[in-house]
Amino acid sequence: MFDLSGQRLQQGFARLGDLTGRTADEIIAAVGVPVSQSMTGPGQALLQWQSGSYHIGVLFEQGRFAGIMSEDSGPLPGGRALAQGFASLGDLVGRSKDEIVAVVGPYSSFSVAGPHQVLLQWQSDVYHVALLFEGDSCVGITHEFAI
Repeated sequence: MFDLSGQRLQQGFARLGDLTGRTADEIIAAVGVPVSQSMTGPGQALLQWQSGSYHIGVLFEQGRFAGIMSEDSGPLPGGRALAQGFASLGDLVGRSKDEIVAVVGPYSSFSVAGPHQVLLQWQSDVYHVALLFEGDSCVGITHEFAI
């Protein structure tokens, strides 16, 4: 999992709730200074916070929240049970995010992969799987391995 400082950072974002309409300055005042800031295009900036194993990358347009680009809470517990949960689902193509999460539990990481696409990852000490979704529907496994 993550250390106490990572937990505090994640809880700080959780306390903010919906970030829609918030400015970068408001978010920084609530959770602290980002560890990284990059210009991603005209009027766009990607601010990233990391503490312990928790990481979040937030996109801003004209200084206002535009979306979460990635978030990672670190390894999940129970790797073997996680792998067994995925095996019990069989073919994942066409299954919804909610359907998969109901069986295997919450993902540890997500990243925007393209327009209407997101990569969700479940990572533990002994198992790692990444699924690509278009909208709410799984289009397949991008990678999977066990230790």
